[in-house]
Amino acid sequence: MADTQSVVSDVKLFLERLKKEMPEIFGTDEKTTEGNGNAPTQTAGNKVLFNGDLLEARTYITPDQEEGVAFDGAVFHVYLQNKESNPSALVTQWLRDKAAEVLPQKTKEWAEKIGVEYNRVVLKDQRTLWASCSSQKNINYSYRIIKMPPVVQDYLVIHELCHLRFMNHGQEYWQLVGEFSPDYKLHRRWLNEHKDAVFEEINITLPPDNTPKEKTENNPAE
Repeated sequence: MADTQSVVSDVKLFLERLKKEMPEIFGTDEKTTEGNGNAPTQTAGNKVLFNGDLLEARTYITPDQEEGVAFDGAVFHVYLQNKESNPSALVTQWLRDKAAEVLPQKTKEWAEKIGVEYNRVVLKDQRTLWASCSSQKNINYSYRIIKMPPVVQDYLVIHELCHLRFMNHGQEYWQLVGEFSPDYKLHRRWLNEHKDAVFEEINITLPPDNTPKEKTENNPAE
């Protein structure tokens, strides 16, 4: 039976592709989003792919506040000191930091369940491989895995840890993977269909003037 996370993610990413391919039908949505009217490279309306979901990113110019990203579970709030700041870089670093928090923990938990031991977890910006297992028992991940649905993240962790038992893709290997990830074929399909969206760089644009009114009033120009 298909898992809900992958199916929901499939639908949202499919609709997003339609928006890109048929802007004459869906293009009006961009006018209601926070950001300028130009379609960013990644998604219309400044959206970020995280845990398989396309989530809104809102930018704020706050000169008196440290730059950073706050995620409330539904929206990425990106605080910038000026319009020369790079919101895309801030969100990308947030995703890297989140991957560094989540993926090692998933690896530890699944290794205990499978009954294997590994050396260490290494995060990279791999663009050709999602993950790999070295002969030194190091598990390497692309930080971009954090963009995928959690069940797909789990599958990739399981995939690599099972290589600690079988350094091949033979029948025994896939039987072991299937024991801990019964829907692995579905997850492999998700990876093939959405790899472009996962590898795509974050591209958040600023609106022409999004300085909050109260900030302008409190800091009048001299």
